[in-house]
Amino acid sequence: MAGRAAALLVAVLGAGAAGLSLEPVVWHTGNRRFLEAGGYVLYPQIGDRLDLVCPGGAGYEYYKLYLVGGVQARRCQVPPAPTLLLTCDRPQRDVRFTIKFQEFSPNLWGHEFRRQHDYYIITTSDGTPEGLENRQGGACLTRAMRVTLRVGQRPGAEPPPDQDGTGSANQTSPPGPGPPPARGGAELWGAGGGAALLALGGAGGALWWRRRPRRPPKTPRGGGGAGPTRPRPHGPGPAHPLRELPLPPAAPPPTYYKV
Repeated sequence: MAGRAAALLVAVLGAGAAGLSLEPVVWHTGNRRFLEAGGYVLYPQIGDRLDLVCPGGAGYEYYKLYLVGGVQARRCQVPPAPTLLLTCDRPQRDVRFTIKFQEFSPNLWGHEFRRQHDYYIITTSDGTPEGLENRQGGACLTRAMRVTLRVGQRPGAEPPPDQDGTGSANQTSPPGPGPPPARGGAELWGAGGGAALLALGGAGGALWWRRRPRRPPKTPRGGGGAGPTRPRPHGPGPAHPLRELPLPPAAPPPTYYKV
């Protein structure tokens, strides 16, 4: 039974990892797909790969490509902390960046996508070295150089409703009020386990304190320290306990004689 379950798991993971290599997006004004009615729209599925290519050679164009949300894509504007995908600033050769559409990335810096969500790639550069760092307008506005990625969807299907008021997520991490279930469980277990260990340690410390062996009280020395001391003798010789001493005999009454 365990062997069949393991084989099924491997098959599912293999099916999810095996995807298609989509047609590369050549980021150049010579690419006529940017001028299509409705814009440059792709429908990647989870497991697919997509290459962004800046062709080198004569007529090189300088761009920075960003992954943004719906509001930024419509305004052709880059957010204050943008997700930079590719910098095209090497005219002597082709520059390429590969996007893998996956819901969970084993890489700390990898991008994560969700099904039924839209993502956008834009450039606010104008194609010249001087305009490479532009954060608004650029070729996105003047040449419609932006790409819409409708992850997990099919052509002709109704687009998903806005998830965060922007039409898409502004980052590639899965949007929502909290982390994915697979990670959230680990975080919750870590927090609960830490609290339980802390409480257990406190209870064990209190029990040990109650059952610890008690030491006899120390007898203070006569030279220092506060506390009661034994009475010191007055004069030489050892000290004796207090006791009542006998009174001396009374003197005889005086005798009177006649002269």
